[in-house]
Amino acid sequence: CMAKFLDTFGISNEIAQLIKSAKDKLYLISPYLQIDERFKQMLEDKARMKLDIRIIYRENKLQLQENNWLKSLKLVRTSICKNLHAKCYLNENEAIVTSMNLYKFSQDNNEEMGIVVFKSEDEKLYNDIYEEALRLDRSSEDIKATIEKIIPKEELNKNSQGHCIRCGERIKL
Repeated sequence: CMAKFLDTFGISNEIAQLIKSAKDKLYLISPYLQIDERFKQMLEDKARMKLDIRIIYRENKLQLQENNWLKSLKLVRTSICKNLHAKCYLNENEAIVTSMNLYKFSQDNNEEMGIVVFKSEDEKLYNDIYEEALRLDRSSEDIKATIEKIIPKEELNKNSQGHCIRCGERIKL
């Protein structure tokens, strides 16, 4: 079979297999990111193995914890593609093209569909998907952010002063 159809559950499982079986490269392309703990552990393991891991997403509106986790993976390259709507996950042997974001809510609540293509079964289709992933990567802007401190709510409430981000004037928080 040239390509295989996947439902929501199948997509999550196939992404897990794709990450686990990656030996050389791993591309995760999704407009929105909120990576499941299971996927985080697998990605951390692959990062320790010094794989070429690239995560491309649309907006830099990540939760602080998610941003810090991504930045802690020193060899993982993250970049923003301004008008990204595509969702594609691939390694050197297979590619998944799907409606599902790499977003925990999508995995748990949405009805999704996708296909998986194996390079060994349809090399031309796999290469077409891979070439488009490379093009998106080239047109994306690398993120050079640093890890930010997370201030507990209790600490924030101690100091009830804030400042206007435009003029710098002190205001009530």
